[in-house]
Amino acid sequence: MSRSESVKTDDSISKTIIDIKYQNATSGSSFVSFSLAENGTEKLWSFDKFTILVTYDADIGGISTSTTEEFIYNSAQAFAQSGFSTGSLQFARPNSDVSPGNWEDASGGDNDTFLYDEINESVRNDVNYARSLSLIPPVTTTDIWTAGLSSVIDPETSSNHIVSYVYRKSGSTSDIDITTRLMQGVTLIDSWKHSTVASSFTLAQHTLNATAANSITDYSNLRLEFTATARNVGLGTSGDISWAQLQVPPQPGAVYDCSSTSISSGQWTIDRITSDNLDPKILNSGEAWKSLHKTNK
Repeated sequence: MSRSESVKTDDSISKTIIDIKYQNATSGSSFVSFSLAENGTEKLWSFDKFTILVTYDADIGGISTSTTEEFIYNSAQAFAQSGFSTGSLQFARPNSDVSPGNWEDASGGDNDTFLYDEINESVRNDVNYARSLSLIPPVTTTDIWTAGLSSVIDPETSSNHIVSYVYRKSGSTSDIDITTRLMQGVTLIDSWKHSTVASSFTLAQHTLNATAANSITDYSNLRLEFTATARNVGLGTSGDISWAQLQVPPQPGAVYDCSSTSISSGQWTIDRITSDNLDPKILNSGEAWKSLHKTNK
């Protein structure tokens, strides 16, 4: 078994091609940088098993002296601090009324019969809102409004899909629930409910799980559906929505930046990873380090 593993590792190494270029250093800084890419048929990213030997002419006491430094990779410290994507987050905001139901914008909006423009501000604003029909069980218990969302580019990742919106109850004695659905056309992506809604505006932020996010195949055909449901007999009660949006990660090709990571002398770390929005802490096939940072001993 040991011999088999050894042969397998040797084979992987023989198919591994490491391309190092763009070496540079800044005067007064203890960092030296370069770009590293894995261009072989095997992607061998077990950097904890590697050290880097750097030989250079050092100025020691005014004398140019050939010096070799040994740098060790520390995966735990390499990502000791959170990185961030330098790409811009994308926002899908309401841009149409696919099916307004009996919701209206006369009470809290501009009374132009278009509902979506009451809730599509880039920054939350509760001054204007759309309102459901005044629900009086058992005569009328439900009112559904479906708003179309602006198109975004498929981020090619299931992470950080966040539906945000602001809701409240308006009226008197009847309890009201608000159910929200994210739809792709007529296909349900995800659904959740707020029971016994309060009378003050409340921010909701729902993060899709991986299964729901991965089920999205057309980011140009997404919709938000709001259903107000009264649950007990009473005077008229409505549901209000004042703001809504869907946030998704940047489009593919953004850079994940880890340059704020602190490292110890004699170690090297990642400055940033290109083309990785899926999981920047795990290198996947085809990814490349961009500018590795190391400290001098």
